Amino acid sequence: WLSLQLFLILVFLDPRKCYKSNGMSSLFEDDRDEKTRTELRSMKTKMESGVEPHCVPRHIAVIMDGNRRYGNAKYGNATQGHWDGSKTLMEFSKWCQSEGVRILTVYAFSTENWDRDPAEVAALMSIFCKYCDELRVEAVERGIRIHVLATEEEKIPEDVRKGVDRMVEETKHCGEFTMNICLSYGGRGEIVNACKSIASDVRSGILDVDQIGEVDVQKRMLTGNYCDPDIIIRTSGEERLSNFLLWQVAYSEFFFLKKQWPELQKEDLLEVIRTFAHGRKRRYGK
Repeated sequence: WLSLQLFLILVFLDPRKCYKSNGMSSLFEDDRDEKTRTELRSMKTKMESGVEPHCVPRHIAVIMDGNRRYGNAKYGNATQGHWDGSKTLMEFSKWCQSEGVRILTVYAFSTENWDRDPAEVAALMSIFCKYCDELRVEAVERGIRIHVLATEEEKIPEDVRKGVDRMVEETKHCGEFTMNICLSYGGRGEIVNACKSIASDVRSGILDVDQIGEVDVQKRMLTGNYCDPDIIIRTSGEERLSNFLLWQVAYSEFFFLKKQWPELQKEDLLEVIRTFAHGRKRRYGK
């Protein structure tokens, strides 16, 4: 009886001490592993769209419009609107990931945006520098691989470029989700660059001009390794592409939302996904 009492006391204090010598510590290791798996499963956001996984868009592209208008209206400051817009991007990527979307491409800064007021451009670059660090940490934790797509990369300031390079490098091993950030990007410029590449290959004898087809252009697009966007979303009520992914959107479904980008809520995305799955039929000309 005394031995049993001592045994129970030891179990209460540290059960591994009693079972380790008997080869039973693996029982507790298994319990711990199962607890960890349960906790990880509970951390995953539940799919809320109600759409069958095979009907969920694989690739969503977004023109994040309305930051300036939102900032001026709410704060009397356009720059604050851009800060809020960066937070919305982080949340939006989480919503996409939880719904089973595999790729998100966002229009962050166009080649035409360089013509804005220099003070606003400087503020935007400052925001992007800080955002690179925040996004890099979040992306690594959530398994997001980040690519930055630029058609006029030489215009990007050195400090921003360093932040971008680090963000891309430190997320290249991630495979849960892909985020393409279009920075200093223009759709026409992307097509021109692809044509230059083809012309160079023809001149070098690598490519026969009579054999050039859509595939040769497609693989020279900055998104050449990914499927084209299933959905294009533009916020702020504007209904135009503004030089965004001109080649890639040939068969994309368009959704123009009235809200400014920082005002977007998860229900807005869910409604887009539901409409895409149940209300749109893509025939590809057939």
